[in-house]
Amino acid sequence: MTRWTSLFVTSLALTALALSGSTAADASTRTPNDDQTTTAKVTLKGGDTSGAVNPQNPDGSGSAFPGDDLDANNHGTGSTGALTIDYASNLVFDENSYDNGVITATATNHQAFVQVSDRRYTGDGWQLMLTPSILVGQSRASTIGGSDASIELGVTKFLASGTTVSKYPHVTTTSTTRLPLGEMAKVGQADYGTGLGTWIYRLNYDTTAPTKLLVNGSAVAETQTYTGMLNWTLTDSLH
Repeated sequence: MTRWTSLFVTSLALTALALSGSTAADASTRTPNDDQTTTAKVTLKGGDTSGAVNPQNPDGSGSAFPGDDLDANNHGTGSTGALTIDYASNLVFDENSYDNGVITATATNHQAFVQVSDRRYTGDGWQLMLTPSILVGQSRASTIGGSDASIELGVTKFLASGTTVSKYPHVTTTSTTRLPLGEMAKVGQADYGTGLGTWIYRLNYDTTAPTKLLVNGSAVAETQTYTGMLNWTLTDSLH
């Protein structure tokens, strides 16, 4: 995001007057202890929103995204406009445990993130929503819905992409919040006056609390590959 600024400064030049004898000081004469006021004017123009914001490095450095080997064909959404989702990782889950009738699968790509850009320059705030779809079996088309499966996003956080003067958005879930499949949930929010610029919503970076898919074992009729969608929604409404 680029902002062009033009700065115009006016200053007041003072000339000291030397008085001699018993002549009274002129009422307009300034002493070194007088307060003086100068003015500064600035014209600010927001950046161009006609182009897409490229994916940025999820480390928050502001450099270009080097790519994710586990999501190699994902080059961003290409969305244009003033409030956009620029990138959303595709997650790959591997089953790693079966305990008390629950199958737990953990996301394997640790560079996962969603990138949001707010180029409205209004400070009106926004909400990031997630709807995980039901799972569909690739062999028999059997489905697993929200009553039998959910997602835990684990530890998540917002990072500014590069330097920002805006206050940060905040995460609205905990590491153990379960999001039932097929239901929309709010996962992040920028309150009024916050979240301006480009932000990285990091997923699955903390191995102690990773992103998980939890499925009731009784819902799995047969061994097969299941797929689903993570539908991310960005809204300018705070209600």
